[in-house]
Amino acid sequence: MFRLSDRLAGGAVLLGGAVLLAGTAFIDINELQSDLTARFFPTLVSLGLIFCGALLAARPSERLLTSSLGALFNQRALLSATLFLIYCLTFRYVDFRISTALFVFAVMWVLGARRPLELILTPVLVSASVFILFRFAFNVLLPVWI
Repeated sequence: MFRLSDRLAGGAVLLGGAVLLAGTAFIDINELQSDLTARFFPTLVSLGLIFCGALLAARPSERLLTSSLGALFNQRALLSATLFLIYCLTFRYVDFRISTALFVFAVMWVLGARRPLELILTPVLVSASVFILFRFAFNVLLPVWI
């Protein structure tokens, strides 16, 4: 049973990356667009997943499957994944800056962050930084109310 957990996880990540890569073909793009298209980031992420999944499957550790699954089904991990799912499902309907700040705050709280200054500044800075990066560096419009 040694090495099986990383091979399974690597295969799952590789398969997920391949499905995402196939899905990027269905993303509409504007042929007249001169900068990065809507397919660029999903393609980049999917290629990263394929690479990491293949690397994990090819060079597994000595970890047992039960120890790997135990970490995946940890209460904090499941709650963080649930918060991420909610964030993804509400992405287009909620102002990006607000939803991202709330998501970062909630995940920080679930993972044990309790310092007030950290809980206030980190979500705001992450949200603002990502918004500015996408809006002005990549010219990608994110959902905003104002």
